[in-house]
Amino acid sequence: MAYRAWLARAISCSVARSAVSRLSRAADFERLAAPQRQRAFLPEAHAPFADTGMLLMRSNNGAGIWYWDKSKFTALEPVGQVSPESVWREAGDGWRVVACVEGFEAQYWQDQQLVASTWRRQDFTPAQWNAFALSVEAPVIAAPSEPPSPVTLLLVNRTWRGKLLKEPLGWHDAEKASVTIGICAAAVAALFAGQALHSDQNAHREQDRAEIIDQTFREDRDIARALEQRRIVNAYSAATQRPQVLIAITEAHEVLNQFGLRASTWRASDEGLSVIVDASISDAPVRDIVAAIEATAHLCNAVPEIAGSGRFEIRADVSDCPAGGA
Repeated sequence: MAYRAWLARAISCSVARSAVSRLSRAADFERLAAPQRQRAFLPEAHAPFADTGMLLMRSNNGAGIWYWDKSKFTALEPVGQVSPESVWREAGDGWRVVACVEGFEAQYWQDQQLVASTWRRQDFTPAQWNAFALSVEAPVIAAPSEPPSPVTLLLVNRTWRGKLLKEPLGWHDAEKASVTIGICAAAVAALFAGQALHSDQNAHREQDRAEIIDQTFREDRDIARALEQRRIVNAYSAATQRPQVLIAITEAHEVLNQFGLRASTWRASDEGLSVIVDASISDAPVRDIVAAIEATAHLCNAVPEIAGSGRFEIRADVSDCPAGGA
């Protein structure tokens, strides 16, 4: 079993390869398939330190286990997450030697999984390299006869986090979850209770504000005009949903244009059309206007009426009109 050194990174520490011990053989992985109670004791049984930290990661063969001496981090307390230097480097394929923060690590990768590794303080000699190559059981890729040149890789790989094996949930976790759920439920209940206490007051305030706004709208001529224009636009939008109504509107405006008049206000729907003209009914050729509207293809039953001082209105049916008007 080889031991490796550490690189500390403030609260989260990345352990240099020289202070890490790794359990990596397939025979050791297979024992992780044992029942959970037996499997839980396997990492502790191989722990090489009195106060051992460890990291368990899934692999194609089962799992890999990294060990380190937790006492080395006493001066850095509090320490959050600790991880070996090796897991931060990109995966390889085959045999390689990596230049570590301290020393060198020989590695054998297969199917993007680290199968075997060992560390030396100095660069590997041919004898040390051959010893490492012979320690790997049935490698798919043949080892080179001479140790490869060391490569320097950045500590940028984060995919190892998704391969972590964590302890199974127990009663203590269930109790913590129950307490958390209880606190959340109490907070939600308190929130709704507070909202219920203020809902009645809020309703009264909103009603008072609505009445004030409505009164302001009625008294402000600009706002009243804007609302009327909005009503006209909505009526136009509703009317244009049907081509027949749109054509009828066009015909009514064309008739008024023939007599030099223009509608100041109009409404239209499937049932009928209404136009109001700012002209006296006694001065305008109302009969001729009504006759021209009746002659259109989509308007009939036109009726003129006085709409106030100096204004008149003409109403006509749009739907169910005989062809060519009345």
